[in-house]
Amino acid sequence: MATIGTNLAAVSAANYLTINNTNLTLSIQKLSAGSRLANPVDDAAGVAVSGNLQARVARLNAAVQGVQDIVSYGQTMDGFLATLQGIVTRMSELTQEMTNGSFNTSDRNDYLTEAGIIANQFVSIVSNASFDGTTLFSGAATASNVIITVDAEGTTDALNTSGTAGVMTSLVNSIIGFFTGASPTVVSDFTTAHASSYIASMNSAITSITTARAGINASISKFNFYITNINTQNINVQAANSRIADLNVAQESTNESKQSILVQAATAMLAQANTSQQSLLQLLR
Repeated sequence: MATIGTNLAAVSAANYLTINNTNLTLSIQKLSAGSRLANPVDDAAGVAVSGNLQARVARLNAAVQGVQDIVSYGQTMDGFLATLQGIVTRMSELTQEMTNGSFNTSDRNDYLTEAGIIANQFVSIVSNASFDGTTLFSGAATASNVIITVDAEGTTDALNTSGTAGVMTSLVNSIIGFFTGASPTVVSDFTTAHASSYIASMNSAITSITTARAGINASISKFNFYITNINTQNINVQAANSRIADLNVAQESTNESKQSILVQAATAMLAQANTSQQSLLQLLR
């Protein structure tokens, strides 16, 4: 039906022009943002899932940082224990030397002097060793294990250090105390018999320290595996989020080109529809 009241062709072309313009705008928005979720209404469920995955990634990043800090804590403690082990090893060597019956009391006291000096160093390290302000071998902070979360769900594990402080305190109060003058034995009367009796004690002290080091290093190894596992989880979660949130640029570029052509076509058709009724004016002349 030929009318001049309603130009249905122009109305239809204008409608498609609006739709194509909207689609072109959305396509440009996605390409600009690099995300298929640039307009949340396009995939409301995807927005929710992606948000949860992003939060999980953030927690995993925090978890790996925390576990790395625990590893550093353990490595620091082991470093101090290695020094203490070296001190006790040297003390055991000096004790062995003092069993030499050909030495007189003055000779033994020379060895005893060195033993006393490094024993004081042992006491100083035990008293002052710390990590980021936390004492390692003395004080309430050393009474329990060091606990950290090891995944995004809040699962915890511990670096076993609770017994180490007690071992160090025991050594300070017993064997080390003797060489710093805290023993009832009179230092000036230190005999080969005294030295011989302390060799076993020195060996026991070394064993206590090496056992503590073994436990700490085993925990460090455990936490290193946690770091590997967390990093693997992180990669997998990021990959899952990428499939939901990241834009397929090649596909969307093709869509953008299509929408651009449709906009141009609709614009041309609207212009043609607006001029098509000009022929009807000929009937009115």
